[in-house]
Amino acid sequence: MNSFEFVREFIVPSDVCDQTDWQLFDAGKDGNERFVLWSGVIERDIFVIQTAHVPKQLAFEENGLGVYVGADELHRLNVWLYTHNELLGIQVHSHPTDAFHSETDDCFPMVTTLGGLSLVVPYFGEFGVRGRDTALYRLSRSGWVALSEFESRRILLMEN
Repeated sequence: MNSFEFVREFIVPSDVCDQTDWQLFDAGKDGNERFVLWSGVIERDIFVIQTAHVPKQLAFEENGLGVYVGADELHRLNVWLYTHNELLGIQVHSHPTDAFHSETDDCFPMVTTLGGLSLVVPYFGEFGVRGRDTALYRLSRSGWVALSEFESRRILLMEN
């Protein structure tokens, strides 16, 4: 798979949303950001999320907050994806305040496939992935592009 550009909808089951909310909020209680990765399968032009992954990560503070995921953990995740026939389609991470794509987010993404999504959740996940003020970006040939609220609601369908 070298592109999600043709995918018109990403469907996220409620249990994946709930697990992600808990992970973001739990890290946020200690003032830390957290990355959660969503993988799944493509059915025609729809990407169906099946699994939430919370890779081992190290929170740090250097010119702002961030997380580091090491090479061994990335390898472990890639082996898991391969053996389970799933693709990594969406990265989710929290910010302490507003949701936006920082320079670090742009330069060091976990999702690197064109058409993949990056969901940024503000306030350390206080209102969850389905909550207010989240920001959604899609990877294009020119980099990460912010999607409008209308586009976000059309492409990223999260079950209640």
